[in-house]
Amino acid sequence: MALAAVAGKLACYHIGYAGGRFTVLADTEKLKGLPLVSLRDPQREAERRLGSFRMRPGMLAVVLGAAHLPLLELLVAQSQAKGGWVLVFEADSALYHELKKLRPDIFEEVIVLLPENMAVMAELVEKIDVENFAGYRTLENAASVTLARTFYRQALTEFKKKLASRFSDLFTRLEFEERWVFNSLSKLPELARMRPVSALFGLGRGAAALLVSTGPSLRHSLPEIRHHSGHYFIACADSAYRVLVRAGIVPQLVLTLDSQAFTAKHFALLPRGKKGHYPILVCDAVSNPQVVRGWQGELCLSFTAQFPDERRVVSPGCDFLEEQGFITGPAGLIPGDLQSGGSVATSLLDLLRLMEFDAIYLVGQDLAYTWREIHAMGTHHSDEWLSRASNRLQPLETINEKILRRRHTQRAKSLSGRPIVTDYILSLYRDWFTNALQLLPNKIFNATYDGLEIPGAAPVAELPHNHEGKNSTILEAFLKQPTLPVSTTRISNFLQRLEAVTHDFSEQAGQEFSFLHYVGRRFALRAQRSPQLAERLLAKRRQRQQHFLRRLAVKLVRPRQHH
Repeated sequence: MALAAVAGKLACYHIGYAGGRFTVLADTEKLKGLPLVSLRDPQREAERRLGSFRMRPGMLAVVLGAAHLPLLELLVAQSQAKGGWVLVFEADSALYHELKKLRPDIFEEVIVLLPENMAVMAELVEKIDVENFAGYRTLENAASVTLARTFYRQALTEFKKKLASRFSDLFTRLEFEERWVFNSLSKLPELARMRPVSALFGLGRGAAALLVSTGPSLRHSLPEIRHHSGHYFIACADSAYRVLVRAGIVPQLVLTLDSQAFTAKHFALLPRGKKGHYPILVCDAVSNPQVVRGWQGELCLSFTAQFPDERRVVSPGCDFLEEQGFITGPAGLIPGDLQSGGSVATSLLDLLRLMEFDAIYLVGQDLAYTWREIHAMGTHHSDEWLSRASNRLQPLETINEKILRRRHTQRAKSLSGRPIVTDYILSLYRDWFTNALQLLPNKIFNATYDGLEIPGAAPVAELPHNHEGKNSTILEAFLKQPTLPVSTTRISNFLQRLEAVTHDFSEQAGQEFSFLHYVGRRFALRAQRSPQLAERLLAKRRQRQQHFLRRLAVKLVRPRQHH
């Protein structure tokens, strides 16, 4: 059978079956007749390439180069028999389309990413069931890789980066989702005095806002913020609240997101707000309830939501609040959804977007360890280091350096043009900002004194003077909004059921309280992967669930009885 000639982007290919063996030859400018599969025995080459690797449920085979059809054929046969799936990267679209014509049965069973559809990689990785993921194996067709080494290297690096991000999300959820549920339910007594965050939506029209974070360069921006405070709506991360108050600046809004106990330190010995006045505290449902209980001023409640495949997915705990109807009103609008990239600043940017400000200026958004410092001076971190950890032999610089050396840092270019140190997590935040800014063209400006460049945020040397301050108008409109519509009857019924189940815990508790799915989930995942230990691991999970319900009853039921 004569080989078919195909003109591709990287080479002219000759494809077909010669002497019963599959053959692919590539003619490039430098090389003629470069074989992309073995000329002697491509089937045996494929078997050697696989070695002892076998597909199984949850396993992923990543193939660099689609030219080796015998290799793909073996992988497809294994995946159909044992499970798993096959992902192929191919640099030359013309070669792929010709191979697909030749063997459509193979390519119906694999996912192929080409240079023109690489954008779908994020969606693809998002669909991976990481809880049941068994691992992946990279199989490289060396001859194909030599034709486009840069493409394959970048594609594989990007894939690994996105997969690592998915696993980071899973580990974060397994570490914190119990606390998220506990914090969400612990806020039940406070709901009646809170407004939905959606009460703020649209109030920023005709005004400009400052988004203040605690990058190390913030201290250089404080005099400028104080000077222009009347012209901007100042919204800050909870960690920046202390820094601003000490500089004589009262922000209009503070957002708290983190569920951990140390979050309360951001507010220790500081003004806790006053009814009818700024600042407004916006707290995520999963945030530390101690902060909410201690706040005396205006309060807003928000949910963090993600939208994979156009589905709305809220944080654990928030789903139970909606499911039980404790807060009445349309989901997504009451109390209101904020999208987050993992940091307080990303949630804050989404809130300012929904408030529809004409312009948003980023301040203290270093996204890097500027001057080899972790945070701006004046946060609770530096306070504790100065009061406890630092001494003559261990100054603050040494403490910062020790923390930096424990992290996987990388160098980048700063706003001032000099090299700056950042890390993988901070670069993920930068990527989130970059993607988010595409939805807000010409509205986001980077007024950070120094730090990592953020594509899409035009740098400005100083804050403009021409913005009209509308803070009093925004506050007046906000105070006219009603508080959260709360069903006290449903909350009371839930507390009665909670008290009853703590005295008589059974398997039915998991059906009655769906949030128990998140409690001890890591034991359930380990039980799936280690069937021989399943009984012991599931017993540990039941103990943890029972202990969780008792803690929740102590927090919610007993104070109500005493009252």
